[in-house]
Order: sequence, then structure tokens, then C-alpha cells
Amino acid sequence: MTTVTRFLRSADELATSTFDRAFKAAHNPWRHLGALAFLCLVLVVLSGIIAYALYDTSVSGAYQSGLRLQNDPSGLGRLLRGLHRYGADACMLLTLLHLLREGLRGHFRGVRWFSWLTGIPLLWLLWIAGITGLWLLWDERAIFSVTATAEWLQALPLGADLLARNFLTADTLNDRFFSLIMFVHIGMPLLLLAAMWVHVLRVSRVRIWPPRSLTRASLAMLAVLALLVPVLSLGPADTGHVLQRLSIDWFYQFVHPLVDLLSAHSAWLLVAVLTLALALLPLLPAREERPRAAARVDPANCNGCSRCVADCPFGAVTMVARTDASRHPAQAQVDSALCAACGICVGACPSATPFRRGEAMVSGIEMPQTPMATLRRELQRKIGALSGSNRIVVVGCRQAADFDVLADAATAVLTLECAAMLPPSFLEYAMRMGASGVLIAGCRESDCEFRLGDRWVKERLLGQREPRLRAAAPLDRIEVVWSGRDMLDAGAAVTKLRSRVLDLTGPDAHHPERINTK
Repeated sequence: MTTVTRFLRSADELATSTFDRAFKAAHNPWRHLGALAFLCLVLVVLSGIIAYALYDTSVSGAYQSGLRLQNDPSGLGRLLRGLHRYGADACMLLTLLHLLREGLRGHFRGVRWFSWLTGIPLLWLLWIAGITGLWLLWDERAIFSVTATAEWLQALPLGADLLARNFLTADTLNDRFFSLIMFVHIGMPLLLLAAMWVHVLRVSRVRIWPPRSLTRASLAMLAVLALLVPVLSLGPADTGHVLQRLSIDWFYQFVHPLVDLLSAHSAWLLVAVLTLALALLPLLPAREERPRAAARVDPANCNGCSRCVADCPFGAVTMVARTDASRHPAQAQVDSALCAACGICVGACPSATPFRRGEAMVSGIEMPQTPMATLRRELQRKIGALSGSNRIVVVGCRQAADFDVLADAATAVLTLECAAMLPPSFLEYAMRMGASGVLIAGCRESDCEFRLGDRWVKERLLGQREPRLRAAAPLDRIEVVWSGRDMLDAGAAVTKLRSRVLDLTGPDAHHPERINTK
């Protein structure tokens, strides 16, 4: 990783670890920003459907519709209105944080460029949906926002002056204006849902929903906020008088003070430059420390089991008809444009076992820069160079940190693109070759650079996913630590494993429950 990339990843890990102190790693909201934003969008759509049934799209009835919900004696109207408004604000905030985090992690280049580019229009669609929703209340804040937006649009050759003349005067304002705004307000969320589907199109096993506990907590927090800090309308809109000082919704009406500060043309230039800059980020050159070629399939060793298809985080592997005379009906095929070169597919391949005889060991699917035969030889060499009676092998993820600093006379470090690239059989093989224990170290839990690596490692070791670690394998000699860039945590895990393998006794030593997947 480059110096800038390391700095940005460190900043992200600082935020992640801060939240980890209050939440379990798997339920850390910082790791589920996109899913939480989608949850809020669904909440806004559902509450909006109910609100629409109660809304009067007329000049005389628009303002009264909001007041009826606000003054509902049962409190349900206040709850509905608060969930809709605060849910929209939360959706915008979470979307911006999601964009920020993906940018900090460098997830705008490589195979993720498509998701990054398709995510940028979501911000504009969300903003249009939110600001038009505020207009429908038709209070003093709404008339100010509509007028200010029309003035901002006048800086472009879009005929915004026609909008002001045809709708925003006392003589011309009619029910058609509210029908138009309602059409836009309803249409934008529908476009958002379709755009979100495109946004995650190239992602396998996408996390659309946050964990249930996080979902319940988020909904409860929004409900409490809606009841304790109700959303209130200002006075009714007066087309002949626009207030110069009033409170605004900064999530959607931020553009108005921006225009006052800079001018309409400067504000357009600023948002255009920011949007273009985000769109051009995938074109920034990346200095790779080592070449990373896409995975390659060897038909002679592929039996068509499709495990690589099931485990690929980006849908880069598919099954196709055989290209040879094998008795197996299908074989894997890799789309190099979608391959992240993570090697997770290699870890899923049943033929990627070091117990195969012969130096020409070839797996059904291989990473050209790190063939399985080369990996086996490197493991043999490093274990053979260890001294002492308590020898540890650290299998480290290159995306997490430089784990070579842990190497010493009794500790060997094997670095892979992802911890899930190592087939489980290599763990047992390492101990057969003389290692006292094996430590797997990678990115933070639920924060794998390649999305699913930590999950697949855990499930394979616990026998929940193929290829599984053999039941007879010495599981108490295996430690897993999702330390990320925290080398103190990784070093402590090495010490813990070394201490444990010295004292292994008793019949419980090989129970799967004893695996530490911290």
C-alpha cells in the first residue's frame, strides 16, 4: 500500500476501533453505513406512503395536512411525521459517511470503480427527494426554499424564471404546483431504489440490511427522537412575503446559505467540481507494490464443484461448459474485469491441498503471482528455518498490515493477499511439517478488504463451509486474530498461542469450540 493509502486506512481504523469500544465488532454501525442508509430509505418510503394517503395536494390543504399530523392527539401523526423527516435526514447523513469511508479505504478503483461511479448519482437523487419533501409542507420554510432554489436555478439556462412566474405568485399559484412537486417527490425514491440495485450489481452477497439488533436500535432511536423532538411546521407560506431569517434543514437546504455566501454561479461551479472530482477518482494512478493478475482456471484440475463461484466476493467466477474432454459437465471461468485478485477462490478449491504429491502441484484455480506449489515450497522453507521447540507460523493478510515484523527465530510469517486464500488443509500441513501452532491474522472482523474473507475463514475452521478443516486436526493449535493494523494485538495473539501450545493436555484439546476467532 502507498503512504497515502496507509494513512487513510489508519484513519478509518481509528474510527472503527472507537466504535468497537461501544459495540460488538459485527454490530459496529461504522461497518454498516450503507445498509443503515438503505434501512432509513425504506423507512422513509413506507412512512411516506402513509403520509401521502393523508396529504391534501391543494393550495389550501397542503399546510393543513402537516398541521393535522403535528396536532394529532394520539401522537401517531407526530410519530409518522418524525420518522419520515428524521429518517430522511439520517439517510443523507449515513450516505455521506458511507461515501467518506469507502473513499478513505480506497474503494473507488479496481473492481470497485463501477459501484463508486453508480453511487455518486444517488446523492443527487436523495437530495432532490428530500428538498421537494420539505416544500410539500408549504410553510414559511418551504416558500423560502422554493424561492431560493428558483433563484439558484436562474443561474442556469433552464427557465427557472418561468417556474417563479407560473407558480410562485399569489395570482398564479394553484394545485398543479403541488401535484408537480408530489410527482417529483414520489418519483425520486423509486429512481433511488432502482439506482441502488445498479449500485450493488457487481457485488456478491451484498449486505443490504444491517444486523437485527442494529436495525431495532436504529428504529427505536428514530421513534424516540420523533416523539421527544417533534417536527413542527412554521407559519403558513405567504407568496408575497419570504422570511429572511429562519431555521433550515441543513441536510437538504444547505445550498441556500451556500448561494448567499458564494453567489449562484459559484455554488453551481463548486458542486459541479466536487461531483466531477468524485467521478474522476477511479482514474487516479495506483502504485502497486507487486503485480496482481486475475485468477486463472486450470481445466485439468477443476472438477466443476462451483465452490469458487460461491465464495467469490465480486461475482468474478462463473460456471461454463467444459472446454476439454473431462467427465465433469462444467468448469469455472474467471472474468478478469471483475476479479480483485484476492485469492479467496483458491482457498475454496478442493484441489488446492498441499498433501498432493509431486512438485508440479496445480490447483483447479490459481493466482498466477502465488501458485499453490510456490506457496507450499515457501511454507516448507520457512518452517525448516525455524529453531526451538515452540515454532509458530503466522499467516498474515497483506491488506491488513506488514506482519513480517513478527518474524523471529521461532516465528515464520507467510503473507497472502487475503487470509481466506489459504486452504484449511495448509494449516494441518504446517503442523505436520513441524510447526507447533498457526496464527491467522487479517483485517478487522467484518471489515475484510475483500468483504468476505474473515467470514469464510471462520466458517471453514468451524466446519460450516467447504473446504473444511478436518475434524481430527489439532484445533487448539490454531489462533485467529482480526487485528487489522494493530500490531500490538497481533503480537499478543502470537504470545497467547505460544503459551497455549506449551500446555495442551486433556481430551478437550480438539473441540471446534476451542478455536479462538477473535
